[in-house]
Amino acid sequence: MIEVKPTEMAEGIEVHNGGGAMFTGAGIDFYRLLLIRQALQAQMRGFRLSRKVPQGTTLARRELGLKGNKESLLRQVDELVDQVQQERDRLAQEEA
Repeated sequence: MIEVKPTEMAEGIEVHNGGGAMFTGAGIDFYRLLLIRQALQAQMRGFRLSRKVPQGTTLARRELGLKGNKESLLRQVDELVDQVQQERDRLAQEEA
């Protein structure tokens, strides 16, 4: 998933006027990135998403190839999410 560019992720998210959203292609990877961020945030508070889902640190290291402790992993994932959000905003401005 780390090889996917923010531009590809941003293009894989379609927001509809009725309030719905559809994730296709690389947008699914963005959704997984959000899930990993949520798992890390829960782990920082002492919780787990589920008994069967691996810890957030394990997901970040395995899926994204990141290294570090809980705090640095969360910071790195937040930076990735911010990059995608900025790219989405840029694409939306270009279309307008």
